[in-house]
Amino acid sequence: MTEPKTDARFTLSLPPEIYRELKGYADAHNLSLKEVVRQALKFGLVAIKISEDPNAELFIKEKVMEPGRNDPVLKETRLQFVW
Repeated sequence: MTEPKTDARFTLSLPPEIYRELKGYADAHNLSLKEVVRQALKFGLVAIKISEDPNAELFIKEKVMEPGRNDPVLKETRLQFVW
């Protein structure tokens, strides 16, 4: 496949709820919608590659505060992609 010499352009139609989420994230983080869509597409490509290998797993780790604790707890979420 030949790469374009400049940014490839195309029209993208989004369901209203996805548009609102992307736009809300962009506004909250002072980013352009274009930047957020590019980030989402890059993450999506990683997810697609991982989903091709039945032995691969994707985990999200985040530190969360739980009621009654003074230190954060590591929360781990396993993602499973169903296409």
